Amino acid sequence: MIRTDVYTDAAQLSSALIDIPSITGQERAVLEFLETWLKGIGLPTQREHVEEDRWNLYAGWDEDAWNGVGQADVLFCTHVDTVPPFIPASRNGDVLSGRGACDTKGIMAAMLLAGRQLLQEGYNPAFLFVVGEETDSSGAKKAMTTGRTARSVIVGEPTDNMLATGHKGVLSYTLETHGVAVHSAYPERGSSAVHLLLDVLQEIRLADWGSNPLLGKATTNIGLIDGGIAMNTTAPSARATVMHRIVDDPASREEQLRHIVDGRAGITFHSKSYPQILHTVEGLQSKPVSFGTDIPYLRAMGPCLLFGPGSVFDAHTADEKILIPDIYQAIQSYIHLYHALRLR
Repeated sequence: MIRTDVYTDAAQLSSALIDIPSITGQERAVLEFLETWLKGIGLPTQREHVEEDRWNLYAGWDEDAWNGVGQADVLFCTHVDTVPPFIPASRNGDVLSGRGACDTKGIMAAMLLAGRQLLQEGYNPAFLFVVGEETDSSGAKKAMTTGRTARSVIVGEPTDNMLATGHKGVLSYTLETHGVAVHSAYPERGSSAVHLLLDVLQEIRLADWGSNPLLGKATTNIGLIDGGIAMNTTAPSARATVMHRIVDDPASREEQLRHIVDGRAGITFHSKSYPQILHTVEGLQSKPVSFGTDIPYLRAMGPCLLFGPGSVFDAHTADEKILIPDIYQAIQSYIHLYHALRLR
């Protein structure tokens, strides 16, 4: 039976979080909101500096665990940043839309409301909200260096309210090529960085980047590309940013990339992480997922599980959305996970 008060709180809290812009690098306002909300339910909070006006937010950690000499029990963790652009909240019946609706504002609301209920029942949930997951995982990388640990870490991402059995790793980088600008009527007198870049990218696209029985085939996405100065001039420089969702060793895939590029382009790496095989518990459905998370870094804090309401197919889209009943279901599932992990 649905408790209407919790259902209403789920809708209202999710909407409020969506309405706070938190594009990567601009997370301060949503962190301040979370800090106030958590203090309001009686949890102590601590900030962990990442860079100017950006911090990770901890709540519910006792002094020993905060100082790295104790251990938190079950930790709820997700990221607060979103991809651009900001889209305010809107509601149509049970559908809640807006930037971050499923990635991860609805998840944050479900974790907070689950934590509130656990606190009212006399338990001690802990929280960690990190910055920067959508770009370089700067918050998670900072958290992993502090020595703070938890018995279990529940990481929130949109998994259709199923536990993820595993997820792919990441190899991301920017390629930069150089040419000589001349009049395009006489290309033999110069060279085009764009043409060279396209040749390299085509070889990368056609290469086999591996497969795994659980996680499937690796994928490649050329997300950004730019270069040149005019349509009648050969391009003096060009750049492209590429992300592979890998299913095996990132070092071997880096070596493969260097072999393909063969010195024709400069390579600046952004992220390299292994695929993850994750913990599960009885009573919840499970499946593998293809996207990456902060877990390669957060696992330094403790064994990680991955679970959250919403579909990743809606994340990062112009009509990002989540169903309010799914947020409500996630609250109950987070409570179930908390107790299952607490008793391990």
